[in-house]
Amino acid sequence: MQVRRLRQILFVLAAIGLSAPLAAAEDPYDVPQAVDSIDESESSTEPFIDWDEPDPLFDDDFDLETVSGYPDPLEEANRKVFTFNQGLDQYFLGPIASFFGYVTPGPVKQGLRNFFDNLNTPVVFINDALQLEWKDVAVTTAGFVVNTTVGIGGLFEPAKHIGLPRHVSDFGQTLALARMPSGPYLVIPVAGPSTARGTVGSVVDLMLRPTTWFLPVTTLFSTGGEGVVRLEEHQGELEELERSSVDFYAVLRSAYRQTREDQIWRRRQHRLPPTAK
Repeated sequence: MQVRRLRQILFVLAAIGLSAPLAAAEDPYDVPQAVDSIDESESSTEPFIDWDEPDPLFDDDFDLETVSGYPDPLEEANRKVFTFNQGLDQYFLGPIASFFGYVTPGPVKQGLRNFFDNLNTPVVFINDALQLEWKDVAVTTAGFVVNTTVGIGGLFEPAKHIGLPRHVSDFGQTLALARMPSGPYLVIPVAGPSTARGTVGSVVDLMLRPTTWFLPVTTLFSTGGEGVVRLEEHQGELEELERSSVDFYAVLRSAYRQTREDQIWRRRQHRLPPTAK
């Protein structure tokens, strides 16, 4: 079975060094669920945003056409890139991730996930500071010190056991909090789903990584390795999502929107505009 699109979201962030994790703050790498898969009986525990309401990303000219997702005026071009990414995933990325999953023990996989999370901590720290969220700055700093030392370079995550869990913070989120509209939905070659704002944020986050400047060759290999680790982690869930989709492109577009908005606002509910609360 072809393991397509969404897995590329996970890989891309690594393949080209972008930091746009997909998930809720408690687990930055949860696989997003499509709109149709949400259980209404659990609505009280779902993210705080009502997805039937206008986009909370401060678009003053929002209208009903954007209710179902980010505006997609470039859909024809996006679908062509989507098809290209599917082929890349089928013949290259998917087999690599499958092989990695087959030969790598579970504890080693978890250690690698922890390591890559820890490696991205400077980006989280800088964005927490830019967002003026000083409590998160303190938690991020203390957690990084504990995980890097006691956790042996970040392979283990002892900080979460003493009340210092990791969280998601990136420049795309920083722009959203600064009232910048999301812009149109984009499908980036190799990188996958994004928006105009998200793409700018990902590039800035890449530049904020210390390894980008001091260990460029190492960064190339480490980000590629991170992509394989993330992709393999959610292979089964992504296959199931694809099997249940009539239009996989549309499902992933909707899932990306929900996941990304949840990621932006889950820890920043106090910063939501009044109309989105």
